[in-house]
Amino acid sequence: MKKLIALLLVLGCLVYAEEGKVFNGEIDNFEDGNITEAPAWWTFGDSDQTVVETDIWAKDPLYKYLGKYALQVKGSAKSWYVGGMGTYLGVDATPFTHVKLHVYGTGPDSGKLTIQLFDDDNGNTILEQDVNNNYEPLFDDKWEYELKVNWTGWKVVQIPFTAFKDANRKDPKIKGSKDIGDGIWNPDHLNGSGGLLHFQFIFLANTQTGSVNMAIDNVRLTNLGGGKGVAK
Repeated sequence: MKKLIALLLVLGCLVYAEEGKVFNGEIDNFEDGNITEAPAWWTFGDSDQTVVETDIWAKDPLYKYLGKYALQVKGSAKSWYVGGMGTYLGVDATPFTHVKLHVYGTGPDSGKLTIQLFDDDNGNTILEQDVNNNYEPLFDDKWEYELKVNWTGWKVVQIPFTAFKDANRKDPKIKGSKDIGDGIWNPDHLNGSGGLLHFQFIFLANTQTGSVNMAIDNVRLTNLGGGKGVAK
């Protein structure tokens, strides 16, 4: 699995290089009707991610900003955790300041959405992972932001990079804990770095045995001014 993930990242970066593409910030708007290509997402846990037609939300005030498709996410929790999905990017994210996306809530118990960003710190364009520890990164930073989805309907969510917290710093309360990565938000392509390697969603319930019921669309990075750098 580790070798496969590394190969996918390298191939993804080569596609950008060979085609001379400039990353415009768009991660996925699901208009291709799937999550298996452009980009390819992997999924894990028990969450159910389904691309659906957006006309089921035709009466929502933000419906006009949706495309034909969006991603619906549902699932039941085991100790709060439901599942997740991620994709490799390998892009220079320094021109951007925020993560922006549309999120649909089904009320106060819609669940929680954790967004994770992984930047390259050892200059090899690969996110090495500990297969014996929930695929945690071995050398690169992991930044997290948790969003509680407690509303009904579609909402535009804009999260500055400064709101993300370094999730793999040493915890003195945990024996053997150590710093991973350099603790600096540096998603660039300098000195052979792969930049922003990995973008991931984690779906959590509000209660230990609760559920998740939400939808996501128009996932992208954007520049809204300010927000450069990430808080520790």
